[in-house]
Amino acid sequence: MKLKGIITSLFVVGTLASCAPAITVKYDYDPKVNVRQFTTYRIEADRQRNADPIVGSNLNQRRIADALDQSLKGRGYKPVTQGEADLVVRFFMDSKDKQQIQSNNMYSPYSWWYGGMGNNVYSRQYEENRVVINVLDARTNDIVWQGWATGQLNSRNKERDRDQAFRETVTSIMKNFPESAGQDYGAAR
Repeated sequence: MKLKGIITSLFVVGTLASCAPAITVKYDYDPKVNVRQFTTYRIEADRQRNADPIVGSNLNQRRIADALDQSLKGRGYKPVTQGEADLVVRFFMDSKDKQQIQSNNMYSPYSWWYGGMGNNVYSRQYEENRVVINVLDARTNDIVWQGWATGQLNSRNKERDRDQAFRETVTSIMKNFPESAGQDYGAAR
């Protein structure tokens, strides 16, 4: 009887671990905008939407800004520290508490042998984070491209792991941005 309990517990733990939400990345853009006209950028945090003291902390804002800067430079865009930029890259993070409920119906034709049917329900609470990157035409202040990632970013315990999680998240969002300044959206992979 103890072996059955151990096996069931291992099954449930494995199932819950495998069902942990992964990072989901999506993007959208305005197909009417000619992105070949953009070569420079300026990065700024959306101060109104980064009001959360933990998720929107200066530490997390620096992580995102650094990853964005690295990604945009790698695509051929040039940062502007003084003067006007072609693009304003504005980002924010938010979070919400989520609950995942899982039911394991353990019915089998031989369930009478093992003590009847079992329907175990398990619940897991977690914090879901979202990183949103808005790329705006600096002249019109219209969004020309938007990318976002949803999942568990703040679950890493070590600072180095959190730095890496933010870098990887921003990289996966920006993967859908045009590869270099002067390319069209059709050239993005």
